[in-house]
Amino acid sequence: MDRQDKDILQLANLAGRILIQSEAEGYRVERTVRQILSKSQLEYADAFSSASGLFINIESSSQDETESDETTLVIRVNNRQNHMRCIHQVHQVTDRFMRDEITSQEAIHRLQTFQIEEYSTHNNFVSIIALIMCYVGILNGSPGDLVISLIPAILILFFELSDDRFGLNRFSINVLMTAALAFVLPLIDFYVTPNFNLDIVIAATLMPLYPGTAFTNAIRDFLHGDYSTGLTRAIDAIILGLSLALGTGIGLALSRGVIHLWT
Repeated sequence: MDRQDKDILQLANLAGRILIQSEAEGYRVERTVRQILSKSQLEYADAFSSASGLFINIESSSQDETESDETTLVIRVNNRQNHMRCIHQVHQVTDRFMRDEITSQEAIHRLQTFQIEEYSTHNNFVSIIALIMCYVGILNGSPGDLVISLIPAILILFFELSDDRFGLNRFSINVLMTAALAFVLPLIDFYVTPNFNLDIVIAATLMPLYPGTAFTNAIRDFLHGDYSTGLTRAIDAIILGLSLALGTGIGLALSRGVIHLWT
């Protein structure tokens, strides 16, 4: 395998890994990897994607024409989270590479560069507040609901930025986060001010957390015949939704106990 083919293989590997980490559909991952590999001089190249891994099988001719070198790459992906921006940028880079506007080395550099880029804490905070306030408006909330929604937005940002430090999996983080939200808001309603709709604020806070995109991608995988990946993604989405419901129930039960204890 010459240097150019190795670079193309590295590019396909990197693009596939980013797409899986960004919760792209299985058929989209396989299509992108195959497109990139088609630019190589390999005799055979194919890819298979699952919800947590990527398998690339290649075959290249050796110096002995009667033999060929076969290689299978197995890439395990542990951390997955919806990132539509990453999926879009991978497709942009891939499209430019397929049109020969950039080389494989340039494409690899672009993918590695935007992988490092992250939204700032300020941007995350503003986005979370804006999203929660939009849901408050959709649910016909009052101005008081908009003001109180700043509190759960701060709590969500805290847990989102600190999840790596807790050393817990995503299920546990979601339970802790929603339990904190559901515990604090009833206490504010009872002890501080009742001038807001508790149900609307809790619902508006939970809406951005539910895995709507992940569940939609699971359905898309089902429709494309990728039942194993679709089933895995659907189970992931259901478990994520259950973690949010469980945390909310725990928080409401604890807050009710505290209120009854001190009244």
